[in-house]
Amino acid sequence: MTVAEDCGRDEKEQIREAVRKGYGQIARTGGSCCPSSCCGSGAPEQLARGVGYSEVDLAVLPEGANMGLSCGNPTAIASLRPGEVVLDLGSGGGFDVFIAGPKVGPSGRVIGVDMTPDMVSKARQGIAAYKKHTGLDNVEFRLGEIEHLPAADNSVDVVISNCVLNLSPDKPQVWREIARVLKPGGRVAISDLALLKPLPQELLDMVESLIGCLAGAVLADETRAMAEAAGLVDIRLTPKSGYVDSMMDWNDPMFRKIVENLPPGAKAGDYVTSLEVTARQGQAPPCGAGKDSQQVYTPPVAELVAIGAAIAANCEACFKYHSIQARKLGVSQEDMARAVTMAQKVKEAPARAVLELANKILGRTASAEDAGSPPPGTCCGTRR
Repeated sequence: MTVAEDCGRDEKEQIREAVRKGYGQIARTGGSCCPSSCCGSGAPEQLARGVGYSEVDLAVLPEGANMGLSCGNPTAIASLRPGEVVLDLGSGGGFDVFIAGPKVGPSGRVIGVDMTPDMVSKARQGIAAYKKHTGLDNVEFRLGEIEHLPAADNSVDVVISNCVLNLSPDKPQVWREIARVLKPGGRVAISDLALLKPLPQELLDMVESLIGCLAGAVLADETRAMAEAAGLVDIRLTPKSGYVDSMMDWNDPMFRKIVENLPPGAKAGDYVTSLEVTARQGQAPPCGAGKDSQQVYTPPVAELVAIGAAIAANCEACFKYHSIQARKLGVSQEDMARAVTMAQKVKEAPARAVLELANKILGRTASAEDAGSPPPGTCCGTRR
């Protein structure tokens, strides 16, 4: 490791520690009365309504889960569906986790990840009240950094986050982690703060600005570039400039200090906007991906191949089995239809000619057994 890399690592750790310390204080003091809250010290309920949360959403929340740390409503733009697995990055006291839970229902799961032990502890304390109010046992909270998510590859249908990514000292790594944990076709729905123009240096040097979600914000085009580099597609950025006015409470000592360091006549809304970010994980990584990328022949791709083979073999049981497995892995109806169409086209060719061509390419010698049908009671010739 070079000296420059070592210094860069130390700086990132210093930023994480500053954020962890600031948000630990928020968790211990209840958020709204703490001079280090992310988005102001106004009434949390008023702030939540201002950024789009409904009374129905807020009614399910355990006491203390809403600490006024929102800059948007990712659970709304995610269009959550029953049965989905949702991962909330920087879940804090559990605000969006508890709101997402009823939307995915008893067959779904919502996982909150936060690097601050006090926040995770606070969120877990709310689970009992959530279960009592909703009758659901479908939420959990894990301690971890969003740059190193405690979640398996291809395990999540939807990634959400609310006013958190701007705090990360390694945003490209966060986007790579998002892409890693998403299932093929999985979705991203993030509310974050973004810059309209670069901040004055005085603000960049202030810890208060960092904990207030300002110094870590980047230009919207940078966010798009990081999501694209991670392999996400259908990226859409929607500014919500009016949200900034709802979020900022300049009676907070921290924000008053920030305002004092702005150029004369300037306001935070001149520099910062709330940004809705939506994107999607592609069905499979591109051909030629490097060794550190996901393998092209993933389990969803394997099921699509099996669906095509079932059509070619006229195996109804095989088709039913593999179509069910494909759906469980997040394969779309459209992609399964493409596999069926392709298999039908192949099936129209003389079976022996196709077999001979395949054996020629693979360097094998065809046998009578190769041309036959799979034995009864098996799926594609393999007993289960």
